[in-house]
Amino acid sequence: MKNLSINDEDELEEFYFDVEEDGDEVSDLRWCLCDRFIHVQVMKKKVVDVWSLVRGFNIKEVKDDLFLFQFSHKMDMGAALQGGPWTFDSHLLIIEKLRIGMQIENIPLYHVDLWIQIQYLPTGMMMEKVGKTMENFIGAFMEYNKNNNTSYMRIRVKIDVRQQLKRQMRIKNKGGVSVI
Repeated sequence: MKNLSINDEDELEEFYFDVEEDGDEVSDLRWCLCDRFIHVQVMKKKVVDVWSLVRGFNIKEVKDDLFLFQFSHKMDMGAALQGGPWTFDSHLLIIEKLRIGMQIENIPLYHVDLWIQIQYLPTGMMMEKVGKTMENFIGAFMEYNKNNNTSYMRIRVKIDVRQQLKRQMRIKNKGGVSVI
């Protein structure tokens, strides 16, 4: 009996579940996570109008300064996620869509999706492949605005809020070097 241990890692059994192929049960994935203190009732009143929610949502506190938003419809969640970034009480509201298998306590809330403008691009460089190339400098490339027929290029990027924003970069092309 003295050799018996509840923490014996050599005898741990692993279980693998392919939850995407299991059609017996449908998971409710209309959840998002937020990591700052919010006054729940005030938040609900303001957000329903700003996000143009059709069916509304509920807010549940997971622990101090960590909240779950449950949307009543997938379209409502999509509007909240795609329409950002959002602020509440002059603070950036970082929300993350939950996916199967995520542990709420281990989800890093450090990234936000932003539409950014890239000004002063040299002629002929307002293209999606140029925007994608800039991702290591700015953040992870997500989307290109195909209506970039103006004096600047718009791209959507995922940035890490812990990193300092970069204001300028050098672009080289056949015509020389430009600072944008």
